[in-house]
Amino acid sequence: MPRIILLTLLCFAFTSCSEDNKTDCSLVLCAANDSINLELIADGENVISNGTYTLQNIEVSGNSSEKLEIRVFPDTQGATSGLLEISSFDWQAGTYFYTISLGTDYEFDLEVTFSTTDDSCCGDRLVITELSSNDVFTDAETHSSFYTIVLN
Repeated sequence: MPRIILLTLLCFAFTSCSEDNKTDCSLVLCAANDSINLELIADGENVISNGTYTLQNIEVSGNSSEKLEIRVFPDTQGATSGLLEISSFDWQAGTYFYTISLGTDYEFDLEVTFSTTDDSCCGDRLVITELSSNDVFTDAETHSSFYTIVLN
């Protein structure tokens, strides 16, 4: 009889700690590596959503050789109505420098720092930890989904 009680207690001990300490990732949606999403404001208006600047008159250049993908979203759901999205599959943790030209009206430098997260469900992924510009005011919060840049 003591053997049965001991065996039963051992079974309960092994089953109670096997899965309880693991994170449940079944409901987690893992995003792809981060992109730079910019809301550009001039004279109080979003210059992407009002059509002032389109993909044809926006240029983004950098001091590194990674291939950039530039997209413009004039109508987006959420906190802003228009976004300029910059992304690259070649990004790694580190700091990148870009020059963004909007037609012949605006040109500003942008410094972006990426780091990696150690997420138990999604693994290592890039996140923006700093975004700044010496040329324009940047209203940005670290790890937010988009950054508002007020053009001078």
